[in-house]
Amino acid sequence: MKHIKNIAALTAFLMLTGCGSTAADKPVKTEKADTAAKTVSAEKNTGDGEYIYCVSSVSKVYSTAAVMQLADEGLVELDAPVTEYIPGFKMADERYKDITVRMLMDHTSGIMGSTRFNCELYDDNDTYCHDHLLENLAKQRLKADPGKYAAYCNDGFDLLELIVENVTGMSYTDYVRENISDKIGVTDTGTPIDMFRNEKLVPSFSANGLPLDTSYCMTIGGGGIYATASDTAKFGAAFFTGDDTLISESAKNAMATRWNDNEYSDENGLGWDYAEMLRYKQSGVKVVGKGGDVTMDHAFLLAAPDEHISVAVLSNGGSSSYNDLVAQALMDVCLQEKGISIKEEEPPECTIVDKIPDGFKAYEGWYLMNLMGGSDTLCRVTFPDNKYLHIEKITSRKTEYTDYVYTADGDFAELAYEVEDSGFDKRLVGGGGSRLSFEMNEDGTFMKVSGGMTYPGLGSINIKTYAGQMIEDNKVSEDVLEGIQALDGKKFLLASDKYSSSNYDATAIAQFHVVGDLKGYVYLSVKGADFLLKIADSKHLVSPNHIPSSSSRDIMDITIGNDESGRQTIKTSFGIEYIMSDDIPAFDASVKSVEITDNAEWYTISESIANTPVTLKRPEKSNVIVFNKFDEPIYTSHVRDAGDVIPMPQGGKVLFLGEKGDVFGIVR
Repeated sequence: MKHIKNIAALTAFLMLTGCGSTAADKPVKTEKADTAAKTVSAEKNTGDGEYIYCVSSVSKVYSTAAVMQLADEGLVELDAPVTEYIPGFKMADERYKDITVRMLMDHTSGIMGSTRFNCELYDDNDTYCHDHLLENLAKQRLKADPGKYAAYCNDGFDLLELIVENVTGMSYTDYVRENISDKIGVTDTGTPIDMFRNEKLVPSFSANGLPLDTSYCMTIGGGGIYATASDTAKFGAAFFTGDDTLISESAKNAMATRWNDNEYSDENGLGWDYAEMLRYKQSGVKVVGKGGDVTMDHAFLLAAPDEHISVAVLSNGGSSSYNDLVAQALMDVCLQEKGISIKEEEPPECTIVDKIPDGFKAYEGWYLMNLMGGSDTLCRVTFPDNKYLHIEKITSRKTEYTDYVYTADGDFAELAYEVEDSGFDKRLVGGGGSRLSFEMNEDGTFMKVSGGMTYPGLGSINIKTYAGQMIEDNKVSEDVLEGIQALDGKKFLLASDKYSSSNYDATAIAQFHVVGDLKGYVYLSVKGADFLLKIADSKHLVSPNHIPSSSSRDIMDITIGNDESGRQTIKTSFGIEYIMSDDIPAFDASVKSVEITDNAEWYTISESIANTPVTLKRPEKSNVIVFNKFDEPIYTSHVRDAGDVIPMPQGGKVLFLGEKGDVFGIVR
């Protein structure tokens, strides 16, 4: 755990029964801490002095439990259509009528992923995202038939939030307080509505250690529960076998049942990411788990229902993957005290076969590759002389090459070098143990990956997933292609979110890159992540991604158009809008004030005032962000006590955010 870096605070808490030698200490919390907290017994916990964190996507277990309560009461039928409980729910795809409540819980709805406008707000708990969710979904298509496959979907759990509100007539915040918090006896659990500016909220810091305003997750059903680590662990304890405090035994069993038995499919049940964690299952222990990340806070919750152990690890900084490994280490200690040793899975033997069967030629071609919802990569797969597998990996920024050898198991093991550079006789298998295989079925040709994601000093997380799909040339007309090629290299600037949105930190600047190697495709790059888009026509680009796993989570379509001022725009299916960078004015000595006409006013920094700081008179509800020539934010007024003197870096941009009609004064 000492290797976790850039963590402002990290708290771990265990809720358990029958596990001895626990300490009575309260959780240890430190700013910029490198270590986790001590073990705490359930009997001694009072919750005093703990920080409150956003538990991020662990919130999905809360929204699932809330709907399962309604199911226990006969008020909701899990296999009934969502439209029965949300009459206003509709989409631009008639298949939406087949989406059931259960499909929202197990990520099989086919909904594209996440509505992201105004989803995380600095020092603001505006419910705009909640209030306009249905409006945004009404414009979206589905990426797959409902029930076809599981791919992580935040919007599904925000729909569960609406189901709770519609069925009960209560706000979701009130429902959580009365039917979850009060029932399990916790007082520091809530939502951004009732936890707003709570003095116990964990402080947030930027990457270079500057104190930031608190960012609130406003997609509450999918990620907006706030709690202490002890409250979170106590919530996990409500899923212990024999405990009916929250939901019935049958409801808990349904949540903890994996949605299908394909080992390369997502492992989720209802709400839980892991309905059965492999390393525990092979040792005969049932463990369920859920992780989550928002901009600042990260979480992981593990529960061993039959052993009555619940572990919650929450952090400000880091990632849920770190928290997962810390939680597993704590879980292992408690299981060991019960006399249960967890056996680590041995990596498979790798017997190299010199010749690849001719049948694999059918798998040569282009693939869209994505690992668990990361950045898209365009890959060309070949089998040179049937000796090895060669993958050319093309992103918007670079091209890399990876080679694999064929094994006696019928899959391919990654090499630590390129054959072309080192010769095939030096068959050194890569240390990561990554394996790759292929599958051809009625839905297409897919690439599968298995192996470990290693975190030095913490451990590794084993994965098995569908990670790629074969794609073909896109037969788009030359006229359409020429129009899209005119956008190659062009930058677009986020302009639709309100002044408090953290999207301006994370996804403020996007850039087009027309793919040269495969006709009819474009990369839209946003903060280092690539979205591969297929050109549909001169105004519409769509994601071709239908990988049957969370490798197709959060896919995006875009529409090219113009705003009322004639500026070229792109609108994303995420719900946010960008304007072309070429269309923004220069910020120079002639600018005496800036008036907000909508949400965002962008300027390029003129050479005439470059490197000359400017002092602002800023409206109360506003924000200013300055970007350098590399599009990196170097100043934001969300840093506490940032001051009103802003830098003017050469080649940079300055963004003024506020409410319509607000005016920024410029003092030189």
